[in-house]
Amino acid sequence: MLISIIGAAQEKVEKKPKYWLFPANNINLKLTQASYSHWAAGGEKMVSGTFWGRLNANYAKAKVSWTNFLDFGYGLTYKGSDKSKINDKVEINSRFGYKALKKIDYTVSWNLRSQFDKGYAKYPAEKGTPYTSKFMSPAYSELGIGFAFKPRVEFAINLAPIGGKMTFVRDDSLSKVGVYGVKPGKHSYYEFGARLDAHCVNYKIRKNITMNSYLGLFSNLLHNPDNIDVRWNFSLNFIITKYISSTLSLEAIYDDDIKNNKSAGPILQFKQMLDIGFSYNF
Repeated sequence: MLISIIGAAQEKVEKKPKYWLFPANNINLKLTQASYSHWAAGGEKMVSGTFWGRLNANYAKAKVSWTNFLDFGYGLTYKGSDKSKINDKVEINSRFGYKALKKIDYTVSWNLRSQFDKGYAKYPAEKGTPYTSKFMSPAYSELGIGFAFKPRVEFAINLAPIGGKMTFVRDDSLSKVGVYGVKPGKHSYYEFGARLDAHCVNYKIRKNITMNSYLGLFSNLLHNPDNIDVRWNFSLNFIITKYISSTLSLEAIYDDDIKNNKSAGPILQFKQMLDIGFSYNF
């Protein structure tokens, strides 16, 4: 009887290994409203809302690993009847790895990024103003085969000497003009090259401060390999209470194929946002 009790206790203690983990997922919402009546200092009625988040799904078993995350965000501001877009992005990243050495994996990596809604060169956009972007126009997809160095859980540097980049413009009116490196009348543009990605994911600076950073470099080896595409994302998340947080985010892009409307050629693009609002972590 004693043996059976011990055996039952051992069965109860033993847990099945979890191969899938979903760490540090979060969804955030910020709302702002202002109105004025006979306000001597002046002011304009406005309503704004921003929704953003990050979802993670990671698999690990023996020598196999699979890391995935989805970043998304969308925000609008209304001033009277004028509407402006203040945030719009969707990005999927995936990396499959097979352990070669203690801190080095053979990898196949892939990402896709675009936006949800139409974008305009200038806001507020008057009725009939031609848009400069929309969902999947443009969209960027990169695929690479190489290896990753992972010194610790939060950090990874992925080098893919064999890779490619596809630029999509699915909208017919934008395709007709020829934008984002895609020739007029075409819907896609392929580049063969090499990639270097550096990730920092959910690194705790302090108990209530976490950092995320991503640096992506791509070189078209068949055409102007010295013109390197650069993409950098950085964010600090400050946890104020269980459901209130503040996020500082920075983003920089340089792409030789993107011609800015305000310049004669490619130029460094930069975006900064500071938000405080509702945050749900799970």
